[in-house]
Amino acid sequence: MKAIDYDPFKAVLGKWVSHNVFLRKLFYAMLGALFLRQWHVRKELRRIARKKDVHDVFDAGSGYGQYSYFMSKLFPHAEIQAVDVKEEQVHDCRRFMHKLKKRNCVFMVDDLTTFKRPEQFDLALSVDVMEHILDDAAVYRNVFESLRPGGLFVIATPRTPKEESHQHLESVVGEHVREGYTKREFIEKLSTAGFQIEKMGRTYGPVWGRFAWTVLQRIPMRLLSTSKWFILIVAPWLLVFYLPAALSMFIDVTWPSPHGGGWLVVAKKNG
Repeated sequence: MKAIDYDPFKAVLGKWVSHNVFLRKLFYAMLGALFLRQWHVRKELRRIARKKDVHDVFDAGSGYGQYSYFMSKLFPHAEIQAVDVKEEQVHDCRRFMHKLKKRNCVFMVDDLTTFKRPEQFDLALSVDVMEHILDDAAVYRNVFESLRPGGLFVIATPRTPKEESHQHLESVVGEHVREGYTKREFIEKLSTAGFQIEKMGRTYGPVWGRFAWTVLQRIPMRLLSTSKWFILIVAPWLLVFYLPAALSMFIDVTWPSPHGGGWLVVAKKNG
């Protein structure tokens, strides 16, 4: 299957929401509603917020900044440090936080393969980042060093479709440097960096997760990658199919499948 290059979509969306606070908040809300990974990640962050005192947070690969924004509200007394390699996205996020007068969220341009702040953070988050980084082992080492003893690292990333022979989510994103991780590979890389696996679960199950992904991402992105005029079809498509897709996402999050196209891992730095 031909891969989809998401970068043109990201560039267009970034320009649309870069200067307007309302549009950016609306954009974040849409991402949260349409992407199953966000449902899983936000649920896990809420669980951590109920159980752990978090004073300093590291958003490793902040992208549009939607998770930093979410965590700045979830952990209102914590300092959020968000790092991304793309200057334009970092500047847009800085502008947005400045307009909101949020002082507990700082964005900076840096490379995760070299960035580390020894024992500075209680919590680190990486969502859809590790599959883009060739030297992922360096990132795991740097995050481990940057966490305080007892700190947690939450990671959402694809599972490699080669791991199992049953139905799976195909890799359709052109900018990935790897399809994903097998369970053994993931555990080995985190263990080598020094982490202990606290939680390791599947996301995007082969029934409910796959349905939601197909309806909300695969089909709309295929159409829009063919022609931007297909927005005339995509918009009503999403309106019609969102409720059954949302129910599917709720089921995927509430009753996780032992199989699935993604990983949600919580790793801990003991000490």
